[in-house]
Amino acid sequence: MKYLMLSGFLILGHILFAQNNSTKEYEHKQDTNYIVSYTSKLDLTTRFYNSVKFSRYVLRDSRYKERLRYASNENLIIGVGVSYRRATFNLGLNFPFVNSWDEKDKGKTKYLDAQIHYYLDKYVFDAWLSTYKGYHLTNPHETTTQDLSDSSFPIRPEVRNTNFSFNLVRILNSKKFSFRAAFAQDEWQKKSAGSFLIGMEYNMMFSKGDSSFIPSNTKESDYFDNYQIKKSTIVNLAISGGYGHTFVVAQHFYFSIVATMALGGSFTVLESDDATQNDVDGLTFNINYSTKVGLGYNSKTFQIGLATVQTFMTNHTPLDHSLITQNPGNVRINLIKRFVLNKPIRLPILNKILD
Repeated sequence: MKYLMLSGFLILGHILFAQNNSTKEYEHKQDTNYIVSYTSKLDLTTRFYNSVKFSRYVLRDSRYKERLRYASNENLIIGVGVSYRRATFNLGLNFPFVNSWDEKDKGKTKYLDAQIHYYLDKYVFDAWLSTYKGYHLTNPHETTTQDLSDSSFPIRPEVRNTNFSFNLVRILNSKKFSFRAAFAQDEWQKKSAGSFLIGMEYNMMFSKGDSSFIPSNTKESDYFDNYQIKKSTIVNLAISGGYGHTFVVAQHFYFSIVATMALGGSFTVLESDDATQNDVDGLTFNINYSTKVGLGYNSKTFQIGLATVQTFMTNHTPLDHSLITQNPGNVRINLIKRFVLNKPIRLPILNKILD
């Protein structure tokens, strides 16, 4: 599964929000002075992309400035995709001869990262299931007593992080502000506009190592209350809000930024590598931040752009002063070509769902 990645799934907005509207009625919901949609039965959007996905796991003791930062070894994915009637399918390949150059220094990461994105005119739904195995400590000189002459990164090949998350966002100014233009590439935002966002999110995060995440040579002996955390299970539910805006110059050049913050509660369970330390669990508080940034050039038939997505899920733990942050994300460069078809594509099941 490492070399064959499903970086996008079918984007089937009407599965969640069944609408019995024709294409003409759908387009009428948006102000065409601001947004041009290419999601009719005669529109086909194709893409070639390069993508880098990553996962980070951070342990923080609020009494100290330094944080233990674990990260996967980032890999380049090259892929192709198509969009038709608001459904998108992307297929990406991880080429080992491209990504193996730094495995000696940072270790080898195996992962599966499957994502589903529903970008409707009024709603945005994101869901992903990811599992990463193989991490390295990115800042050993800040957090441990490792000799300054030693520039190596401590490698943890058995550390695994698994995340299952979804969020639902309502776009309040959907008539003038398009999420799809920058992040699904089958619309064109021709004039600057923005929108406030409200929503909710749910996350399940599982982390496990073959030994404690706290190195034996950590500078602070009471870091994380000296709890030798080996495994963490975190479930959180939160209410979110934020704002998105696309700045457009001369109709074609765009810069989009979306930022949301979510506040909620978590249930956290920590397990120790030390047999003398009991498991700890409890209800805690969480703050999640999410950013999406897109920039590039867009037109009727062609688009080139950069899109980034990052999420920071920070949870207080039942231990005093301690926090755990999960930080998944990706950076993607998209080359888009749009076509006008002579007749609709015959996809009976898909067309029936989207009609």
